[in-house]
Amino acid sequence: MKDTSSTGVFRNNQQTAKDMKSRIQLAGFTALLAAAAATVQAEVKINDNLSLDGYAIGAGVITEGTPAGNYTFANTGRVFDSIKVALNGTYEDFSAKVSLLALDSTKNGLTEDAGLLDAFVTYKIENLSITAGKYLGWLGYESFDTPNNAFITFSQVLYDSPYATGAKLDYAGEGFSTGFSVRDSQHSPTGGSFFEGDGEFSDDLGYEAYFLYSGIENLTLFAGAGYEDVDGGDSILSTDFWAAYKVTEKLTIAGEFATIEDTTENAWLLLASYAVSEELSVAGRVTYVDGKAFDAVAYGIAGTYTFTPNFSIKGEVTKTDADNFNPDVAQYAIQGLFRF
Repeated sequence: MKDTSSTGVFRNNQQTAKDMKSRIQLAGFTALLAAAAATVQAEVKINDNLSLDGYAIGAGVITEGTPAGNYTFANTGRVFDSIKVALNGTYEDFSAKVSLLALDSTKNGLTEDAGLLDAFVTYKIENLSITAGKYLGWLGYESFDTPNNAFITFSQVLYDSPYATGAKLDYAGEGFSTGFSVRDSQHSPTGGSFFEGDGEFSDDLGYEAYFLYSGIENLTLFAGAGYEDVDGGDSILSTDFWAAYKVTEKLTIAGEFATIEDTTENAWLLLASYAVSEELSVAGRVTYVDGKAFDAVAYGIAGTYTFTPNFSIKGEVTKTDADNFNPDVAQYAIQGLFRF
């Protein structure tokens, strides 16, 4: 459950099916297969051009093995308690999105309790989309928004692919999609900034690219990389590879491998999700990180029960075995999720 948001590594980039259709950002679409029980996000339509969506989550957490038993181990509080609201706009070939996130900054290493996430405009020309503004990177099998994942907490796999400001191109072809992005930074600066880049566009720009292949039925393959030559520091190269396979209508399996230069030598994830019924799904996960600061392996189970299209309950039990510098912990969490 490692997520060092306060030190520059963010969870990433499963997108909702609605985002896929409007912005051709396919890199995270099949990652939703691993969250089969997640409720379909309901959109509140304002008029033909504007709509709202978002979520509110609250959780109860018990962590054995740390002095602060109500906190998670090396993780951010936003996966337990947060509110996100997004305004979406469309006009002819243009679309836009602005989203706000509210959370408890004391549990997240941030200086503000609320702030801007997305703020971008996209212009679509046939299969090509051109986007400018502040947006999330592509790397990562797990979603930045924990309600879109099969588990409440994040895995040990880290992604250096945060929210930042710049421009990108997306192209969706037959059975594949690809994209290239240039932003103010590829890794997030330290200092408690609220999910944003460094705001500097000189010689330390961040670059990111991905290729997703879905030409084989029920199989999706993703490969992506990010790079930044940091002012006054070493260059940082990030890589991420994942695959998802829908074995049956009810069973999906996924695997991921990622690295971050000078931070994570390697990290991997194995996950299986099974839809017991239309209302209930269960998932199992094993994940590992070989990091510069510490090593850890975690394994757990999770389940989601959907009461209505707008409300669900998710539970999780995860055990983390860390190296000598960090405690071994067991975590028990239950989360209520309201979507709109």
